[in-house]
Amino acid sequence: MRVKDIDVQVTNDLMTLLVSKDVNQDGQIVLSFCTKGSMEVEVNGQGYTLTMGTVLTLLPQSFVRTKQKTADFTCVHLLFSFRTIDEMILPTNYNFLTRLVEQPVLALALEDQLIFEQYIALFLQQNDLFPSVFQYDALRYLLYSLIAHINRVYKQEEQFMLPSTRRDQVVFQFYNLLHQYYLVEKSVGFYANQLKLTPKYLTTLIRQRTGKSISKVIIELVIVKAKTYLTATDWPVYQIAEQLHFADATTFCRYFKTHVGQTPLQYRSNHQ
Repeated sequence: MRVKDIDVQVTNDLMTLLVSKDVNQDGQIVLSFCTKGSMEVEVNGQGYTLTMGTVLTLLPQSFVRTKQKTADFTCVHLLFSFRTIDEMILPTNYNFLTRLVEQPVLALALEDQLIFEQYIALFLQQNDLFPSVFQYDALRYLLYSLIAHINRVYKQEEQFMLPSTRRDQVVFQFYNLLHQYYLVEKSVGFYANQLKLTPKYLTTLIRQRTGKSISKVIIELVIVKAKTYLTATDWPVYQIAEQLHFADATTFCRYFKTHVGQTPLQYRSNHQ
């Protein structure tokens, strides 16, 4: 079933677009809900076990390796694009997407499994509905509701959250764009232009809301990805530099050592 930017599939494997060499995923997010069996996976260099009731969340550029699985392994995959949720406003931590990168696998409690199954059933039921001009909006708001539930499951510190404002929507849209383009676009100007704001205003807003500069946020994401490639692959440094869109290996090595304190090869040697 595909309605514009939202897709639901049931398979006995992870999505084929998520193989390790397929690092460009056209701005998609994938929620994979295991309904049967188990699979050993490696996500961004960390090992996980998918079992019934676990959810795997993959953002663009996620580096995934599938390992052993049971014969009955089954997953329901919900795919959607960042542009599908760019108008969503939730009273959420702005680093929630980054947290999904750090903790991509979530084991749901039984009551949450039942709720998640009900959401999936509603998405799948769209197959049987007569096409309507309201269908996409119905799916989009259903998706918003599911994401709100996932935020709750991650047990954010709700007592510190305030009702969302227009500025909060801009911050969410910034993080939305950031997770799509941070490997290619590392300048504040690009994100300000996409959001139709001045770089100064966007920089001030992000610092006010998150306590970090935009440059620092981008650097953190790039370094996490670089560390993943260094520990999860045997790719030579020049190939990693290409994947991270640096001009050359020398530029990447200088960047990495500045922010990590070690050369890429030293880091790889110390983490094998």
